[in-house]
Amino acid sequence: MAAEFKVDPISRIEGHMKIECKIEKVLADQYFVTECRAPATMFRGFEIFLRGRDPRDALLITQRICGVCPNPQGMASVQAVEDAFGAYPPPAAILIRNVMEAAYYCYDHPLHFYLLIGPELGVISRHLPMLPPVLGTKGIKERGLGAHYAKFVEIQRRANEVVAIWGGKFPHVQNLYPGGVTVRPTLEKIAKSIVAMVPVWEFVALTHIEDVKKVIEANDNVLKPLTETIFGVPVGLEHIGVCTGDFLCYGIFPDHEDYDDWLDPSRRKKAKIRSGAWSEGEYKAFYEDKIREFVKYSYYTDECTNLHPSEGKTIEYAEKPGAYSWCKAPRYDDKVYEVGPLARMINTFGTKWEIPRIHPITKEDFGPFVYEVRNPRGSVLDRIAARAAFALCCANWFYEFILKLMDYVGEPVLTYKPVPEEGEGRGLWEAPRGALGHWIRIKDHKIDLYQCVVPGTWNWSPRDDEDRPGPGETALQAALPETHGYLNAVWVPTLTVPEIANALYPGWGDELAEALTALHPYYADLNMEPTAAAEKVNATIALLVVRSFDPCLACGVHLIKPDGRTYTVKLEHAH
Repeated sequence: MAAEFKVDPISRIEGHMKIECKIEKVLADQYFVTECRAPATMFRGFEIFLRGRDPRDALLITQRICGVCPNPQGMASVQAVEDAFGAYPPPAAILIRNVMEAAYYCYDHPLHFYLLIGPELGVISRHLPMLPPVLGTKGIKERGLGAHYAKFVEIQRRANEVVAIWGGKFPHVQNLYPGGVTVRPTLEKIAKSIVAMVPVWEFVALTHIEDVKKVIEANDNVLKPLTETIFGVPVGLEHIGVCTGDFLCYGIFPDHEDYDDWLDPSRRKKAKIRSGAWSEGEYKAFYEDKIREFVKYSYYTDECTNLHPSEGKTIEYAEKPGAYSWCKAPRYDDKVYEVGPLARMINTFGTKWEIPRIHPITKEDFGPFVYEVRNPRGSVLDRIAARAAFALCCANWFYEFILKLMDYVGEPVLTYKPVPEEGEGRGLWEAPRGALGHWIRIKDHKIDLYQCVVPGTWNWSPRDDEDRPGPGETALQAALPETHGYLNAVWVPTLTVPEIANALYPGWGDELAEALTALHPYYADLNMEPTAAAEKVNATIALLVVRSFDPCLACGVHLIKPDGRTYTVKLEHAH
């Protein structure tokens, strides 16, 4: 029996996207996803309105691409511009940038865990502190309901205070300039940063990591035994959301004493996270010239397809037959690559990680976080663990960077060069959601071409010119059960969330339903979506796969077309 459902818009992500899933009953009268398309439903316009501007404007404008990850957009932009200028930052500026980005990551990754994907994980692990505090302060005090969720709201503010100390404000920092930064290191700023980050380190290392461990335990001890009774084989979070096994990373946190190593993106071996194109189970060097973008199913003219970003074109074609997404389809070495925290960790540390948890002030050793990748092709569980692991790395590295910065008080922070008449450059960085690249061409002292290829475009690209789905679509329509022992297929049950909770933990669903309906009656029917036959199916597991990538479609596209309205875009093309 075949059916279809869609979720539009998907909540708890940055930006606008939907999923359209074909489902089929293939085992035990249960639905599984057999095909999925994931349209990005807004139009990107930044590459167009940056043309003709002063190249230095890009540092500020591109940060407005996203309110969640403005810092990485600014970092990619400033590196592209300074590459075109031939102006490279001195050691003090590199350390300040690293300090700022490490603090920023300690805000972003736990935010995803608690606020964006945490409600599903809290249900699976029956861990009340991870759920939203739907009963307010009373629920937090009496039941612990939402305790860690609420605590993180305070912690992320502290992390962003550190970003603001060096960046001037957050979001949208003001300190970046081609060739360095516009803020000098002082002992006062360093001391304030060290103190502010102590509770952040403690939360990341002692709360976030321990909550991830609870999810892993529940996955192994509760979820897999339950699915085994249904399907005859244990299916855990390491079996769903499976992608291609190819992982792309540009690298992040360059060595402040050897920036030449950073300037060649195929090297970057001295950076904390190196560039790489992990494929077929092994590390391979990354070569920028292997990137191409395709638009067969994107709302752009065909002359935009099969181009390297340095020659990229953004010419919209809103009525294009067969198109369904405003994202292009980037490919590396003619293959579908996943980007993000899992790609970062695998390309730098391989498939087994051991990250210390030594308190930066007291030096108390809480034991390392040890994790071995469960699925070589990636999975929901592996992405969750990778995001927590990388946040812990950043919390540790922050103190390494800030203490080294003490040696550079009074040192230069900027290598100034004027805007050239002509030039080309690219900035390759890592946003929380993955590989982020900006490319610029300057002519007559102005921007002649600007292209962004962002993590949301990599992971949530539509099918390419060869009809290959992007990583997110691949993960949602992974191999059907009959060919893989019912592993890797996305289950779409007809049970409600409380009913699933009762199946996992008898009585838990009733308690959950009570808490949810106290907030609003709708939530007892959470994630239930209608099919064309008016049957309701539960999209929770499909959405768990989506959110495991932490989609950021605001990065991918930028102009909304509201329902019931029309608009005309008149573009003057330089190509």
